[in-house]
Amino acid sequence: MKKHLLLIAALVALSAFAYAEFKIGIINPQAVLQNSVKGKEAIGRLQALTVSKQKKYESMQKEIEALEKEALSPALNAEARDRKTQDLVNKRTEIKRFAEDAQKESMALQQKEFEKIQADLMPLIEKIAKENGYSMVLDLNTSGVTFFEPAIDITEKVVKAYDAQSAAAAKK
Repeated sequence: MKKHLLLIAALVALSAFAYAEFKIGIINPQAVLQNSVKGKEAIGRLQALTVSKQKKYESMQKEIEALEKEALSPALNAEARDRKTQDLVNKRTEIKRFAEDAQKESMALQQKEFEKIQADLMPLIEKIAKENGYSMVLDLNTSGVTFFEPAIDITEKVVKAYDAQSAAAAKK
């Protein structure tokens, strides 16, 4: 008899657990980045770096074009032409290295900016999830979600909370 009561109690408890509400939320980190104040600032810094490096690259490219014209000048003797050709090879190597270094610098800055934002967002996401009863929040970019109800998207709540937190921190 005790075994039957214990089994019934276990089944009731299991069925109650099975019927417990399980809410899933979705967050779009790209939208948070593009719509939040801090995200826009980070994007601005990345774009400023890109523009700066692009201008330097274009300047170096013009130097190469000028050297190419000089190297082809019929007025140069063989020794001067050889010197210009070597200068041209050196400039091409320099611009290649510059482009590689610029890309590495840009990637490092992007990673640093995004990691800082992600570190700021994680506590906010957890807080919003707990306040709204979400059992799980999926990252739209990495979870492989192909469809979801817009009602479970917490992105806008996270943007508002992040902007409010940033504004409060700026006032201090």
